[in-house]
Amino acid sequence: MEEKRDFGDLKREVIEKGKCALCGGCVATCRMLDYGYLNVDFSEERPVIREGQQCPPDCGYCYYQCPRVEKPELREGLEEMYEVVSTDEEIRRGCQDGGAVTSLLAYALEDAIVEGCITVTDKGEWKPEVQVAMNKAGLIKGAGSKYTPAATLTGIADAILKYDLWSVALVGTPCVMSSYEKMFVVGRDTHNAHNFSSHVRLRIGLFCMGSYSYEKLMKGYLEHEHGIDISEVTKLQISEDVLHVYAGEKELLSTQINEVEDYKRDGCTVCEDFTGLFSDISVGNVGSPAGKSSVIIRTDFGKEIFEDALERGYIEAKPMDKSGVDLIHRLMKGKKEAGIAEKERRKKKLMEQMK
Repeated sequence: MEEKRDFGDLKREVIEKGKCALCGGCVATCRMLDYGYLNVDFSEERPVIREGQQCPPDCGYCYYQCPRVEKPELREGLEEMYEVVSTDEEIRRGCQDGGAVTSLLAYALEDAIVEGCITVTDKGEWKPEVQVAMNKAGLIKGAGSKYTPAATLTGIADAILKYDLWSVALVGTPCVMSSYEKMFVVGRDTHNAHNFSSHVRLRIGLFCMGSYSYEKLMKGYLEHEHGIDISEVTKLQISEDVLHVYAGEKELLSTQINEVEDYKRDGCTVCEDFTGLFSDISVGNVGSPAGKSSVIIRTDFGKEIFEDALERGYIEAKPMDKSGVDLIHRLMKGKKEAGIAEKERRKKKLMEQMK
């Protein structure tokens, strides 16, 4: 009988090899969650066990749910693409790229499809913090792109244990969506201590080319190298391979994305998913005109939510132009190829070191 794996194996096989996505799934599924046994150290950007502790016998939930140990199986789904904008002026004013995510969540809350929404907000100086939003104000607070990791899946435990919610929406990057999928699949078996994933009703994935180290991008590059007071930054946006940094309407910096490529987290360079293939609905800013969101419907449930929000007047939408669809497909293909190439590069390097 194969010996059961635990956090030590996860540390050796994933974390120390630079594969960790920092999605937070390992923390959310830890048997010792209530004791703060496993946490994310954001200064080191990695999951850690509390000093002096070790995994209890016959555990290993963190290992078996990790999508970087074994990828979940992608199920056949839809791919309908739209240009979308919120009809709510307050949401458009407080959000990026048309406010589609916020409006879809607002509809889901107001129609009692979900009781809360797991999103990421700014807790100061652009340090991301997971929140459980239960009203429109909370949704707007969490709007806008954050390009550093937040361990989003820890919000599932917060929603259930802190707020006693039974149905939530989950918003996150592709790695968060794939980790949730793994949680959902193994939760039906014996490798999930809590089966929190069964409480997620709606999944909204965010287009992502990778997240960046907070210390390297925000503190090192923006603050020290360019003299930007990051407490004054109100918006970060990557569009057309350019990173834009704003303070209100004033643009503080625009720089080619390849200038900050070295600040991308190692765990992101092996990712093959650009749009969040394991989502009900995927959303980004690529492929649509400025001020609109690109929305991809991936499941029948996602289609139901989208069409109901459209019918109820929360959003306006039109089918995406072929040029936008083609661009998204090219970026999907490019990220998949880059992720595969990076894995092969690391494998080759390891083989050479073993000679």
